Amino acid sequence: MALSFSSIADKKVEEIERPPLPPVGTYRWKILKLPELSKSSDEKWEILNVSVRAVEALDDVEVADYPGKIDGIMQSVRFMFNLEDEAEFEKTLFRVRQFFEKHVQCAEEGMSIAQAINASVGGEFLGTIAWRQDKNDADVFHANISRTAPLD
Repeated sequence: MALSFSSIADKKVEEIERPPLPPVGTYRWKILKLPELSKSSDEKWEILNVSVRAVEALDDVEVADYPGKIDGIMQSVRFMFNLEDEAEFEKTLFRVRQFFEKHVQCAEEGMSIAQAINASVGGEFLGTIAWRQDKNDADVFHANISRTAPLD
């Protein structure tokens, strides 16, 4: 069946249901593009956002009932830099180093963090999808990458 918006344009709003979440478990992820840095609206946080796409599901993922394609699962790995607390800022910076150096394995000795970020595009790592309950609606869950690890 070919999918198109025009084929569903007459569908009643109440007939549209929330799609299933990607199954929990470990996936191999690929960094799609250059990570982006933004600032929160209150300017208290800087956010490094790494956009990723699933490449494959590993053996601990139950994919039999998932109707979507695994390589269609998109996620982000986010690092929140607290601009008002130096110790917390440094903790996040160390997590960024660990992610790019140990998990994505795109950072080499002598590289700056900017060089490592630039070298990350196309890099791969393992990440675990976990479901998290929405803070505002107990009936809604979200799928997020809860932890990352190197491929080997």
